[in-house]
Amino acid sequence: MGSLRLLLRALLVAVVAALAGGLAHSARAQPPGQNLLVNPNFDWPAQTNGDVCAIGWQKDNAITPHGWIAYWTCKNSEEQNQDQINRAPEFRVMTVDIAAYRVRSYPTSASFFNFWSLNRSAGLYQMVSGIRPGTRLRFSFWANLLTTNSSELPLSSSRQPGGLQVRACIQTLGRVIFRPDVNDPTTVCGAWIRPYDTWGEAWVEATAAAETIAVVIDSTAEYPVVHNDVYVDDASLVVVGSAPPTPTPLPASAAPAAPAGNTPAVVVKMPTANVRAAPSFSAAILASVPQGSTFPVRAYTPDRQWWQIEYGGQLAFMHQSVVDLNPAAQAALGIQGNNAPTPTPALPTPAPATPSQPPQVVANTGSARLNLRAAPRPDARIVAKVPNGTPLDVLGRSADRKWWRVSYPSAPGGVVWVMAQYVLPNAAAEQVPPGQ
Repeated sequence: MGSLRLLLRALLVAVVAALAGGLAHSARAQPPGQNLLVNPNFDWPAQTNGDVCAIGWQKDNAITPHGWIAYWTCKNSEEQNQDQINRAPEFRVMTVDIAAYRVRSYPTSASFFNFWSLNRSAGLYQMVSGIRPGTRLRFSFWANLLTTNSSELPLSSSRQPGGLQVRACIQTLGRVIFRPDVNDPTTVCGAWIRPYDTWGEAWVEATAAAETIAVVIDSTAEYPVVHNDVYVDDASLVVVGSAPPTPTPLPASAAPAAPAGNTPAVVVKMPTANVRAAPSFSAAILASVPQGSTFPVRAYTPDRQWWQIEYGGQLAFMHQSVVDLNPAAQAALGIQGNNAPTPTPALPTPAPATPSQPPQVVANTGSARLNLRAAPRPDARIVAKVPNGTPLDVLGRSADRKWWRVSYPSAPGGVVWVMAQYVLPNAAAEQVPPGQ
């Protein structure tokens, strides 16, 4: 009887999750400017969510507007007796009747909060399908934060705040297992914002790597204070860049059914090379592979800059600057010598590669300035700040790929660190091995 009860409860939670938007909705057509989200204004009706830390059970105080799913960080074994760390927040729908200044667009907003506690990563997410891989997306929302260690009315974030902050993220592969993993390298997050007792916009841009992606409203706090409350409203997911052209297939005579030695393929010629989900340097990196790795090639982009390959049972892309074509691929495409096309009208000679170009990253911070830090830590001393678009020469990158070591002559020793999520690397920088 107990097992049957648990099964029925699990089925109920699955139905509730589907009603709340746990199943990805389809974006279908993606014209620029059209909001692709379900319930972007966090309106009624509301739904109760399942417990992400006790799968199959319902969390009665996790109530979210339809289309949005609650998530939070579960306690690890060391935190079980630490009530103030990673306690599950409560989720509610805020209305103008309760607190009009915590609602941006009439009549409701979404809210989640901790009392005398904090959660390292908690918020809301929504799955969106029907996206063409390679499409550039912009996700944004408005947030209003209350963080104070006082219960004195009127409540104000100026009274010993707990360091509460929020950011916008896009999981480019739609990879969500029970809850989003904001530390996954295929999750792209924007800058943290702290709009205390006012409304501020958080946003991020990323390139879709699959037909289904997830948008994530992420929050964290530094201290467990009386109130760590987040209110969100007016979210948007829009297309800001079209997907790259459909790759041109190899000639039928070059099908990989040929003997192994005659299969058209690319061979990695650099010490390491990135395998990407789409033909773009901003696309998610699926893997970094060593020199000599060989992959069957299926197609190429019209400009011959990207080769579509088979990797791990799926289609992926590698840039022409990091691979050579094997003889079978050269023969199939009428190429004389490695990667040098014959002078035919249909296949013009591409511009020669420029291997002498130094590895650089460019600040990609929108209207903000990029922090140059003394060490690869988010709490390290800020040495200087540079405007968006500033190029910086790369000296190395951290082993976890989250930081770039760059040259800055005005800094002590001429070296500083920048966060990878706030810069764009060029092709030469992409080949810098991690850990150097």
